[in-house]
Amino acid sequence: MNMTKKGDINWIDLKNVANTLDSYRVRNFIDSKGDILETEVYNETEYDKILFQMIDQEILKYSLLNYLSQKEVNNLSFIQEFSSEKQIELKKTLSLLKLLEAEGLISLEYVYKESEDKKEFKDLNIIVENKDISNFKPIYEPVQLVFDEEICSGCGLCSGICPMDCITIENGHGNVDDDKCIRCGLCYFVCPRTYLPTDILDIYQENGSVIKNFGNIGFFLDAYAARTKVDEIREKCQDGGVTSTCLHYLFSNDLIDYAIGAKMGDEPWKPEPTIIENKNQILETAGTKYVNNPNLSLLNNGELKNKKIAVTGVPCQMQALLKNKIYDIGIPSLNAVEYRIGIFCMESFGYNEGFLKICEKLEVDVNDVQKTDINKGKFFIYTKDGQELAAPIKEVTSLAREDCEVCFDLTSESADISIGSIGAPSGWNCVLIRTEKGKELFNALLENDLIESKSISEVKPGLGLLKKIAGGKRKKSQKHIDTKREEHKIYPRY
Repeated sequence: MNMTKKGDINWIDLKNVANTLDSYRVRNFIDSKGDILETEVYNETEYDKILFQMIDQEILKYSLLNYLSQKEVNNLSFIQEFSSEKQIELKKTLSLLKLLEAEGLISLEYVYKESEDKKEFKDLNIIVENKDISNFKPIYEPVQLVFDEEICSGCGLCSGICPMDCITIENGHGNVDDDKCIRCGLCYFVCPRTYLPTDILDIYQENGSVIKNFGNIGFFLDAYAARTKVDEIREKCQDGGVTSTCLHYLFSNDLIDYAIGAKMGDEPWKPEPTIIENKNQILETAGTKYVNNPNLSLLNNGELKNKKIAVTGVPCQMQALLKNKIYDIGIPSLNAVEYRIGIFCMESFGYNEGFLKICEKLEVDVNDVQKTDINKGKFFIYTKDGQELAAPIKEVTSLAREDCEVCFDLTSESADISIGSIGAPSGWNCVLIRTEKGKELFNALLENDLIESKSISEVKPGLGLLKKIAGGKRKKSQKHIDTKREEHKIYPRY
């Protein structure tokens, strides 16, 4: 049922509407309309769009729950039947199932068929936990829980969509102004660390309808080693310069109005989110930054509304963008994102307790740092007077953010195109093409003679090393999550 359209409403429809209007997200959003409009993050037209799109999604979710409650046995065939009745794609229904599971309303058990090289589900069993929804409904949970339990990715999306502009992310730590907060729960809803439907992310990336296991680096169409042919980018870039070249092409051909990235701030080697307005500003964001940077906090910037945006960022930021493309509730700046350009990331550091401590360990003044790099199992710092200093990763990894330990994704699996150095020769990037949009972008770089490339199978060390390191991150993440679960602490629901 679509609340924005007129039509016949039966008793079940009315029940779904009643449950929806009693949802804390919807109820608080309605009750706080005056406060939201006064804050001016969203105007009245934008407010109405978010509200009605939120209502539509909640009604569809409760329609699915009521549908399941009427059945003695629920499996894939019933989900396909529901999808057909509602005229929605199967992957949309599967995403609603994951939402119901995250809210504790159902349990899912997958039945897989397995072969030597892949794992696909052939059926699923769905258990409705409580058939009387009035006795069991999700309650408001603040994103402050994510901050306090040290599982925050630092992506900045909660800050970037908050209707009251009451969330700040600084140096990898978040804070909610309780005096301004309206308890709408949108921050918790959009967060990639509250729940993240990883199976559904892969389905949307592949544009398929079957849950599969794509291994340690996720779904991808093609893999290459590539490097820029743009002189000014080649002179400034960290490795192959492909990320900057993507933005160079998109701006040059008016495919985007703005890009979001990271540049160095006023304090040496402390990055800050930035809006890139044209290709002349791209070089300000070139190079790898190892200090956490909440790029997505800029999505509340009014300049970005009704524009075309590219976002460059690390895996957690790509996860946040894709999750909220799947659970779209009409947030203007999120809908403006046209390209997701992901960067490989093992972990990030806080500034004071992380990066400055590494400088201290290597006995270098942060003001003298010219370049940083992680390569060959070491953290390198290059100074302005030509020194090369290094510490083994195992000696500095304890200085990384505790929050990053729960992240399983090394290669930005939720991006349109993923770019890093692992697996590629020195001076080149490893590039994973994830979506058709990413493929079109990469092909355009080749056709316009902006990059040179080789199949990743033609170079050393290749995907073998990348998969090995990515697998190590997955195992480490799962171990950390298991520990939190055993200690009855909050942990991400993947």
